[in-house]
Amino acid sequence: MATKPNHRYPLRAQTTHVIRTCLVVSLLLAIPKPASRNPAEVVVAPSLESIEFPAELAGKNLSIDSLPDANGMWRLVDDNESTVGLIARTLPLARNVIGYRGPTESLVLFDPELNLTSVTLLESADTEEHVAAVKADQNFFRQFETWMWGGPPRNTQIDAVSGATLTSLALAEGVLKRIGGERPSLIFSQPITLDEILDWFPEATEIDDISGEVRNLNGQIIGTVLRTGPLSDDLSGYQGPTELLLKVLPDGKVDAIRIRTSFDNEPYVDYVRTEAGFWATFEKKTILELSEFDPQAAGVEGVSGATMTSLTVADTIVAATKRAQQQLSKPQSDNTSWLGPIRWTIADIITISTLIMAVILKYSGAYRKRTFRRIWLLWIVVAIGLWSGNLVSMALIAGWSAEGIAWSLAPGLAAITCVAMLGPPLTKGNPYCNHLCPHGAIQQLIRPHAKSMRYRKLTPALSRFLRRLPGFTLCAAYLALVLIPTIDLASWEPFHAYLFRIASWSSLAFALATIAISAVLPMGYCRFGCPTGRLLDYLKRTATSDRLQLADLAAVILLIFALLSPHFL
Repeated sequence: MATKPNHRYPLRAQTTHVIRTCLVVSLLLAIPKPASRNPAEVVVAPSLESIEFPAELAGKNLSIDSLPDANGMWRLVDDNESTVGLIARTLPLARNVIGYRGPTESLVLFDPELNLTSVTLLESADTEEHVAAVKADQNFFRQFETWMWGGPPRNTQIDAVSGATLTSLALAEGVLKRIGGERPSLIFSQPITLDEILDWFPEATEIDDISGEVRNLNGQIIGTVLRTGPLSDDLSGYQGPTELLLKVLPDGKVDAIRIRTSFDNEPYVDYVRTEAGFWATFEKKTILELSEFDPQAAGVEGVSGATMTSLTVADTIVAATKRAQQQLSKPQSDNTSWLGPIRWTIADIITISTLIMAVILKYSGAYRKRTFRRIWLLWIVVAIGLWSGNLVSMALIAGWSAEGIAWSLAPGLAAITCVAMLGPPLTKGNPYCNHLCPHGAIQQLIRPHAKSMRYRKLTPALSRFLRRLPGFTLCAAYLALVLIPTIDLASWEPFHAYLFRIASWSSLAFALATIAISAVLPMGYCRFGCPTGRLLDYLKRTATSDRLQLADLAAVILLIFALLSPHFL
């Protein structure tokens, strides 16, 4: 009598199963990002053709500055070199906002007062159908036209594009991240250059204009330069404000201060610039000490011949350091969304409620009742499939493995994906394929009985061959992802058809064809075509988990290939 291997070698089975699971996790983590822009990469100016201009600018002869200002914006100028707008990209600031497969980059156009006038979707790592649906929905983009710097009013609700909810909400979230935070200075918009501070830090090789951190050749921070322009530009002397640079040493002391730019008359500015005694009052103090400094109480007197300019400079130092200290003390958070930490919709609530109900029904034995089972399958098709479109696919798994999971924008889809991926390795079942997949549910509902006239049976040899196709497809998809990270895997499976509002005719035809095949071959697509199901089955604990499989060798080869690829190296 044969003994189940899992009972003969329980320790070997558990060890093999753990290694197999770790192998899949490693494969997923090795998937390259479809959008691989480095945050430090130089961002080029957008082209005029890529921008959606409002009616008042359409048709005018406009041009864009080749270099961005200190705020990461490009000036849009007319024939007279007058600024008629400011253009910004949402990446890299919004690189952590993930949609269906990855981040979405937009161009944001402001008027000279930093009011939003238009948003244009530039490129996205999401599927072509999602991106096309968003681009075609002009009502979605009109929602941004009333926004100002800092974002919309707190009670504003964004109407997502039907069928492309994740992509459209990721775009909106990216726009919010780009226009959130402190209002930038348009008066002092020039970034700090390395040449400006080499006399202060001769060994400097790099300066970050946003943080002011100065680094040497070894990448070590050797000091900081605080620019007052973005922190305080509303204190005026005779003719306008003055921007200062503060040299801050690693111990936190301000070692030197100097005027960078001023709108005051040059003779007065030069008087202040060369008065060493005036600057000595502020030097050798920390940012905190300067933020609490009271020039009047300390008896600070203006520079002779430039009293108003010098006193304005003193007030600017205090105001700027006070703002800098507030920013240092403020808790850092990436959550600038008006949506809250997690955006909940009815579809998300129904999806998660369905997952909870699925667990209860499994352990209650309700699935064994045929009538109830059919009702449950119909519910899955309607609620999970046609209504919410929350199906797990290779495209989704690959995108979220490379870029991160969109918990905040799609909690329902994230939850069902976690159940699908964690269920097989942690249990001896495949809860997603058996009870939660809408495409599998349809196949179960139309499954022909052995005595049905529709029933067809394949020969054993042909059946064995076709059962290998999902594994071959899965391997081919992984190789394609490693070689071409931007490849769209949504067309490799029929699941995109459930987003019927935006699905292409080819996606719908593919889905119908697989259903037609399953009408004569029981569970035809699940058994002979589904690569996602094959991945989940590979993770499942079985009675033969102690045995090495051909799939194990294929997984090791794929991992080695991914680790040796240029994208990983």
